[in-house]
Amino acid sequence: MAHKLLRHSLIYTGGNIAARGLNFLIQITVWSNIFTPADYGQIAYCYVFISFMAVILPFGLDAAFMNFYLRRKEKNAYLSNVYLLVFALAAFFVLSFFIFRRTLAPLAIRSDMPQLLTLSLTILFFDIINNLGILYLRAEERAVLSVLLQNAEILIRLILLILLVTSFSAKIVHILWANLISSFLLFAVLNILMLPKLRVSLLSRPRMRELLLFGLPFMLSGIFDRSIELADRRLLGYFLDDAAVGMYVASYTVAVLIRLLVYSFNAGWQPYFLQEIDKPKGLERMEKIYMRTAGLLLLAWVLASLWMPELVRIPLGAGRHILNAAYWPAIPVIPVIMGAYVMMGLYFLELPGIYYRNKTYLNALFMGAAAFLNIGLNLLMIPRYGMMGAALATAAAYALMAVLIRLWNIRHTPLKRGNLKLLIMIGLSAGTYLLLQAEFVNTGTRIAGSLIYVALMYLMQPLKFADQNS
Repeated sequence: MAHKLLRHSLIYTGGNIAARGLNFLIQITVWSNIFTPADYGQIAYCYVFISFMAVILPFGLDAAFMNFYLRRKEKNAYLSNVYLLVFALAAFFVLSFFIFRRTLAPLAIRSDMPQLLTLSLTILFFDIINNLGILYLRAEERAVLSVLLQNAEILIRLILLILLVTSFSAKIVHILWANLISSFLLFAVLNILMLPKLRVSLLSRPRMRELLLFGLPFMLSGIFDRSIELADRRLLGYFLDDAAVGMYVASYTVAVLIRLLVYSFNAGWQPYFLQEIDKPKGLERMEKIYMRTAGLLLLAWVLASLWMPELVRIPLGAGRHILNAAYWPAIPVIPVIMGAYVMMGLYFLELPGIYYRNKTYLNALFMGAAAFLNIGLNLLMIPRYGMMGAALATAAAYALMAVLIRLWNIRHTPLKRGNLKLLIMIGLSAGTYLLLQAEFVNTGTRIAGSLIYVALMYLMQPLKFADQNS
């Protein structure tokens, strides 16, 4: 594995572990011990809205920025054009939603409280610009600064939330106020970093058109991805209630450990493969990285799935736990959601093939198929299986994406692929988890089984980081 990819991925992983650790503290330990599952469900609707619209409003220009900034010479020109377009589009749509906030609030956040929608809209605007700023730092290979700023923002949010709740009252509106202030501070810092690079003279209608044409398919992909990630929460609220949504989202947040690994790796992976795929034997290196990273993700899934459900039940005293006992009915979904994120990681690892063939529109097709499967399965399975039905629908959708892109790459890229080894690793991981999580297995046996599994996975896919071209 190339040293640059490894170094950047480790920086992003370390930074994201700290950030997600703080987020975990906020959303699991703090929220679940202060707010009821029903209140948790209501704030979850606000963040579903923010997350979904944050994908739509950039119109795929964030993906276009990374592609052209890294693969073209006119870096400041692309940054200037993307920044102006994103800022203008986000401001226009956020202001439009604000004008009609009383009408749109029940539809957008399942609440007739316009104040919650107003706060959500303001956070949304800052987050869209902040995402572009973080991508700029990633493209400039300023990984340390990127993770420091993101961790500082989350730490400030945690401090503000505790101050607001202890100084006033435990109301969900304080969650949004803390987020708004911390997002604004990050917005200010990132703009200070980007503004010296921005030039009005570099704005160009042809370049804007080029960016939009490249980015729009990615917007569609993003909508499909957010649908897979978020549709279950709205449908759970429709078929069950807000309390079920609150319990489900809390356990979903625990499962974010694997998503953390996936997105941390992808933060270094995307810039790396965009620079490497056109080089001799570039795709061959991508396949080697695929197999090694797949092994690590499967290893992380098994170990986390076995032990995280136990860890969140640890008592903190005074009747409190890391995850409040009122949320425990949703704990069984944690391993399923973690498995879904492993499938997402396998999908990300296959992206170099479609970039190499300039078939990036396939990203939207694969995600679209998965999104339709996800919504269909949610409609069928939530009424029958509740929260577990929603989790299984998510896992099935991401698995479909991983299989579709793998099959396409096998057919259209001339590489020898380790499909048999991959299937054996998946089978070994699934079998180990099913065996060791059984009720008759005691803690000592589970620890021994975990160590044997780690040894077998290492023997199948030993890690080698010394070879620059491996």
